[in-house]
Amino acid sequence: MDQFLSRWNFVRSETVELLKALTDEDLFFQPKGTAWQPMYYQFGCIARTQVVYTRALKTGVMDFSLFSSSEFPNKNDNKSVNEILALLKQANNEWIEAIGVNSDGVLWPGGKKSKEIHIMSLGEHERIHHGQLISYFTIADLALPPNFKSNWAL
Repeated sequence: MDQFLSRWNFVRSETVELLKALTDEDLFFQPKGTAWQPMYYQFGCIARTQVVYTRALKTGVMDFSLFSSSEFPNKNDNKSVNEILALLKQANNEWIEAIGVNSDGVLWPGGKKSKEIHIMSLGEHERIHHGQLISYFTIADLALPPNFKSNWAL
């Protein structure tokens, strides 16, 4: 379990490093095209997804309908670096707490996943966003933060 939590903490540290490299104005950058959202949306999705995964740890069931629930933070609500940092911190604190109390894993569609695989699945989701954020930074001609750049060999 320690290795999974260590890896999770590393993934989240890279998200925070990316966010801290931006200004509030940068968060409004949106590449051209209908498929793109503003950059703040990427971070909003990261936080909202973590909240849903936390609920799954607490209930023992991964409920994908919660991704459209109005009870969780909206991906468009937090548009400043400080607001997003606070949201990520709160979501992560609740996540770590839920990891500590879940002992049975999570029932996903298709079968039960261990707590470790559930953690890994959230990390994979966040890594997808890292790849998307590399595109945003590149298109916007923004410098990637040094540790992130080194970790990805960019």
